[in-house]
Amino acid sequence: MVAKEVGRKRKTKNEDLPLGLYSRKVRGTLRYFYRNEAGKDTYFPEHCPLDAIKQSVVKFNKENRNSDKRIRSRADKYNVRVHKVWPKIKQNLDEENEGKSKSTLQTFDRDCERFIDFFGDYFTKEITLEDINEYLDKYHAGASVNVRNRKVLFLRCVFAELTDMSYMERNCANDKKIKKRSKKAKLKAPVRISKYALMMMADVAEPFLKTAIMLSLQTCHAVNEIVNLKYSDCHYFASPKVYCSDSETYLEPSEDTPDELLVHGMMWISREKNKQCAASNVEIPITNAMMETIQASVEDLGVTFSKDIEPSCPFIIHRKKRYHNVNYSDEFEHPWQLKSDYLSKQFSKLRDSLDIYLDIEDRKQRPGFHEIRSLAIYLHDKQAKDEKATMTRAAHSDMKMTQRYKEGHDKYKRVPPSTVTL
Repeated sequence: MVAKEVGRKRKTKNEDLPLGLYSRKVRGTLRYFYRNEAGKDTYFPEHCPLDAIKQSVVKFNKENRNSDKRIRSRADKYNVRVHKVWPKIKQNLDEENEGKSKSTLQTFDRDCERFIDFFGDYFTKEITLEDINEYLDKYHAGASVNVRNRKVLFLRCVFAELTDMSYMERNCANDKKIKKRSKKAKLKAPVRISKYALMMMADVAEPFLKTAIMLSLQTCHAVNEIVNLKYSDCHYFASPKVYCSDSETYLEPSEDTPDELLVHGMMWISREKNKQCAASNVEIPITNAMMETIQASVEDLGVTFSKDIEPSCPFIIHRKKRYHNVNYSDEFEHPWQLKSDYLSKQFSKLRDSLDIYLDIEDRKQRPGFHEIRSLAIYLHDKQAKDEKATMTRAAHSDMKMTQRYKEGHDKYKRVPPSTVTL
């Protein structure tokens, strides 16, 4: 028969103390300390009242020492607190997200922070659909249907990793319904910005904002691409050329070639949102209108434009700041570089200062910077009358997306003349 080890009987002075709480004299002063299951001692502050110490130890023991959940965890080695396995889960998720855009990864990191803040102390096999609903109500109560659905998909992705590693018996996030947009929401078209409203804004905009507006209008690209454009993305010809659609090459212009057909070079743009797609990399011809915008941007830096010399600030969209020697975030390559959020906010601020679209009470429903992309796609398609060329310029891989951007600009559909006789 094997002798069973038993704990040593507590000293008389410690008999009235809760489990794990002890006392001893340290440099002539009676000190209380807590000894955990691993044998590590943690001292309480010297002047802390004994009653408060006892209450905190009792509460801690109830939640962490010999509790029902703790016993279940010991019985099942895979039923652990989420924060203990989170590093491995996060590593797997990061590997799956390789190659995604910077903004997508930033959103993912924020979702991860919220997840571990809420579920960190949960036992993996104790998480239920009720807990998921509480999480969504806490962080995404006022979110749109699309945003809420994306957060449900994020939870499904995380719990799929936990299930795959046996830390969950089933993915309870799969029980959460993906909501569909209501018929009313589907019928409600976005408010498109008009060409005349954009002209008013461009006339009074600050140089950095006017440059952004004009480049977005000419390239058909959104704020994330426009704000990161550099002078090095522009590749110039030695002299202006004219595009030949038959051979798809650039030829020397004739004397009677209109100025609007002249091309000074190419601007290379890579869409951040779908950079894994082949259609995301486009080469935009630098026309006279674009050339004027680029030259104005260079002159704003106080230098003369030159094709061979790159300005001190590499970004076409820039704003000279008063305190340019301040230490900026690692996300910035240059003190005068701008963020896409800042550009969007300045656009909305200018729009409201001109009393444009004030009849729409909800500011979020008023057309923002992204609507320039929609207007540009509509105008380029109307001028070129070639949907495929417009789709390529906008870096869309699907014609349906291009058509969706074109919708809402024609208030009335134009029809050809026709007469009937009775």
